[in-house]
Order: sequence, then structure tokens, then C-alpha cells
Amino acid sequence: MNRRRFLQTVGAAGSVGSTVGLAGCSQRSGDGSDREGTDRSEVCESYDPTVTGLPDWRTVRGDPAGTGVVPASGAPEPPLSLDWTFTLGGMVGAGQPVATSDRVYAHEYDSMLYGVDAASGLEVWQKSVDGLRGAPAVGDNVVVALADSTVLGLDPETGETVWTAPKTKTDPFQGSPVVVDETVYVPTELSLLALDLTDGTIRWQHTTGEETIATPAIEDETVYYGDYDTYVYAVDAATGEERWRAKTDAHIECNISVADGLVFAGSRDETVRALDATSGECLWTREFGAEPDVIATDGSHVYVDIGRQLYALETTSGASCWSTAYGDTRGIGIAVGGGHVYTPLTDPESEYGTRPGVLNAVTGETVAQTQMELESDYARFYKGSAVADGAMYASGVAEGGITLARFS
Repeated sequence: MNRRRFLQTVGAAGSVGSTVGLAGCSQRSGDGSDREGTDRSEVCESYDPTVTGLPDWRTVRGDPAGTGVVPASGAPEPPLSLDWTFTLGGMVGAGQPVATSDRVYAHEYDSMLYGVDAASGLEVWQKSVDGLRGAPAVGDNVVVALADSTVLGLDPETGETVWTAPKTKTDPFQGSPVVVDETVYVPTELSLLALDLTDGTIRWQHTTGEETIATPAIEDETVYYGDYDTYVYAVDAATGEERWRAKTDAHIECNISVADGLVFAGSRDETVRALDATSGECLWTREFGAEPDVIATDGSHVYVDIGRQLYALETTSGASCWSTAYGDTRGIGIAVGGGHVYTPLTDPESEYGTRPGVLNAVTGETVAQTQMELESDYARFYKGSAVADGAMYASGVAEGGITLARFS
């Protein structure tokens, strides 16, 4: 059964603007019955990805829909090796990088944001920003960065400030902005903001009264986002008018991922839900033993990181196709392309090493783990994966401190 036929079968026909409950949602649990990086589960359909992705990794989750998918032509061919490292400095921690074919943008959480040449790893510019938050987002002519009390639009060639948005409050380690055409969507303390990309003025504001700290997803002129008030929202991308809201049972901090008319959302009750993108009707839920941190989807699988375990679920049923334990890499990113999943993996031969690895998207088996030659075994590249133009970028801690690295 294909996905469109599945949606027609379950009869997703909720009314626009209505509050949608979870009654009738089928449930599955993520217990020890799941297969761990071995053969594909018999309950899963054949692997048939439908999302092609974008060639650049311009937002924290890849494309505006938050799929984490890159075209097969831009996916690095394993095994990967270390090309270069760039010291970001700082003492607090590493933010997740974003990348185009010629530039990588990354920061440490103290104060410095960098533009780095993708080919050489040399600094192009640096920008001091007090209270950096989330990850940057890249538009055609503006790089958007979150600060503690505002949003900045920067020149991608020089790092100079182009505009400063009205005062707002953002979360230190959760949501990041997403750029679509001439609008940037920003999760803030109590609202989702839509800002004009050219000058930073507010186009609209959708306010819930609770913290909005999860990265939104934009697809088919609709913005989908989860909120601390336990709802998933769908709002008009141009006006901010609410189309529907769907109730969950806990706060939402995880990003939203959208593909093929399905919205995937994770909440703090250790559950992932699949919702109909048009109505918000819940189609299935999947319970885990830990809170979902990151969600991605290629249309065939929903990939869910729960801190020490990565799951691949069947999109139309929530059945577990495979799962694999990869150490404590909480807060990672997931990139998918060319039949591979790119994600940080704990090095089994090092107590401290976390390296970008490559998994088989069909089975979850480890295809390769990055080879690195560093003076110290202590190298944890746990913030990634950003994939663009045949290379993978990740940041973390190495012998020089907070460090950005390229692998291909």
C-alpha cells in the first residue's frame, strides 16, 4: 500500500482550524523486540524513499521541511576521512553547523560565529554575537543568527550586520530558524515569529502563551511546529492564520519533520506521532523508553534519535524497521542520502571518541566510521551532521577545544 492510498484509507478529513485529539491512534512500543542493526523487520514495506532533499544544508535539519535528506549526488561516498579542522574556541560547547557548497557557518556558544571556506577550512570572517543560540540559517543573501535577546541578519560574505530584529527571547539549546524564500521563521520564548528576510521586520506572530523552542518545518505554504503547551500547530506560512492544532500528552521540544502529507512530531512523553498534514488527525503513535531528540524522514523511514539509540520506523505504520545503539550522542543531527544515514557514532576503540559514521539506511548496519589522525584520542564530533556537495560537517571537542571539521 503506498502512502497516498494509506491516507485515503484512514480517512484523514478533519476540519480546518479544529482541535484534533488522539483517539483511535494505533500505538506501538519501542521495547527490546526491535531489531538492532540487523535484518530488516518483516513488518516493514520495502525501502522506497520519496524525498530528494536539497543540495545545501541551509538549516539545522537540512531542508525547510526538516527531512534531513540530501540528493544522492551530494551524499559523501563511504568510507569518510578527515579533510580539515577549524578551531572555534570557547568553553561552553559547539553549535550545529550549516553549509552550502562553498561556505560553512558554525559557532561555539560563548560568543563567536564563523564563516569558513568549505574547501580549505580557512576562516572567511568571524562575528562576535552575545548569547548565541541554536544554529544559523542561510538565505540567498542573508545568514540568520539567533542571539539571547534578538535575531540578526548577517552578510554571508563579510559577517557584517544587515539588520536586527525587534527584541525577543530565544532558547539556548533548542530551536533554530528556518528560511523559506524571503521569510525566516523563528521559534521564540512565547511565539513563532515570521520575519522579513530583507530587513528583519515582523510579518506575523503566532502566540500560544507557552515556550516555543522547537525548530519548525515548512511545507506546501504551511508552517508546522510543536509547542510547550503540548500542541502541534499548522499555520499559514504567509499570514500565520491557524489551520489546525493537534493535542499531545507532553511538552514538545523536538523538531517537526514533514514528507508525503505526513507530519512527524516527538514529545516529552517519549512518544512520536504521525499526523495528517491537512487535518492534524493522528494516524499512529510510537512509544519509546526515552524522549525523542531529533526526527528526520526520507518518506520511507522516520528516523528518531532518542539519545543512545537510533530508530528507523515505517512511515505509514510506525513499525520499527531497525534500531541501533551508538553511544551517548544526545542532540545530534541525522542526514540521509544515497541509501545511507550519516550520524555521529561512538568509537568502540576509544573511551571518548565520537566520530561521524555511515549506516545502511535499509538495515541500520554500520557501513563505515570516519578515519581520523589527531594527536589526542579525545575527539567528540557530536554536533552534526550537515551534508553538502559530497562532504559532511560536524562540530564538537578536539585537542584544540571547540572544533569544526569536514569529512569526505
